[in-house]
Amino acid sequence: QQQMMQQQMMQQQQMMSMMMGGSDMKKMNDMMTQMMGGGGEPKEKKSSKGDKTAKRKSKDNANVVFVGGLRKTTEEDRVTAHFAKFGQVEQVDIKRLPDGTSRGFAFVKFADTEAVDKVIEAHAKH
Repeated sequence: QQQMMQQQMMQQQQMMSMMMGGSDMKKMNDMMTQMMGGGGEPKEKKSSKGDKTAKRKSKDNANVVFVGGLRKTTEEDRVTAHFAKFGQVEQVDIKRLPDGTSRGFAFVKFADTEAVDKVIEAHAKH
């Protein structure tokens, strides 16, 4: 299963590279590595809110799924409705350009990590 997750992460990174033109790839790669729970020693993150660390952030993102390949016209409610069959959706964050146009990807946050496992399992069967 870990190998499948690594393959999925590599595919997502390739999609992100194409979508972003390579511009913020290191930042996105670091974020995805944290989300997938890998990446060696956590680095300290400076924050005005306090002393959160990358390790804490990784734990916070354990219930977040990256969703790529969205149509530019797909709205948050449609993504929420689709992913609700896997578990309670807390938040859908479709990334947008400054003019409000969708960039074609989103982050879906679930209430619990079991829903993330169901999404990954369903994607593997897809």
